[in-house]
Amino acid sequence: MSSENSETITTSVEPVAVPAGAEAIGSIKFPVSEAFRYSLESISKRFTRALITALSVLLGIAFMVTLLTMATILSRAPGAKPPAAYQYWMVVIALLVCGVGIINSMLMSVTERYKEIGTIKCLGATDASVLEIFLIEALLLGLLGGVIGAFAGWIAAIAIYGSQLEFAILFTGDAIVEYLSHIGLAILIAAGLSVIAAAYPAFYAAKLNPAEALRYEV
Repeated sequence: MSSENSETITTSVEPVAVPAGAEAIGSIKFPVSEAFRYSLESISKRFTRALITALSVLLGIAFMVTLLTMATILSRAPGAKPPAAYQYWMVVIALLVCGVGIINSMLMSVTERYKEIGTIKCLGATDASVLEIFLIEALLLGLLGGVIGAFAGWIAAIAIYGSQLEFAILFTGDAIVEYLSHIGLAILIAAGLSVIAAAYPAFYAAKLNPAEALRYEV
């Protein structure tokens, strides 16, 4: 065949438009309820580690609420001095140490669950689903430690000053409202601190390569 009669045949593949909001083929997305259940199962399986993490949150939050409650009580007691400024800095340091502990605990949890993460990603779990699971787990631990720590700190302050002052002084005016605001603030801080501290470990887990995760040996 001469070059004049030869024809070059070219083919082109048109890209297929994917409808907006459609999931990629082969991927699954956990509903929040399923991610919540999965996180609870993970906490129950690793109860000791979860307990240590929640305990670190509990102690930091209890210290914070105790100090805030002391400030409220001493402001109503005649001749009493409020807590010194350095004590509030001690609270900040305690919360920072608590955050570092959460990061360390969650990183160790990710390391122990490499194969588990690789398996669910091979089954189609998206990065967002893995991220969601770890953040929910951290949130639950933060809320658990925050609620118990907030009430424990408040009760401790009331018990200490109730034996020194009249209980009537502890509940004068809008003291109860202030106590509740301290407890609510402490729970919010516990939840926020836990989620923020767990953000890096959760992101690291979400970005794991499934094949490498399945080959990993602890």
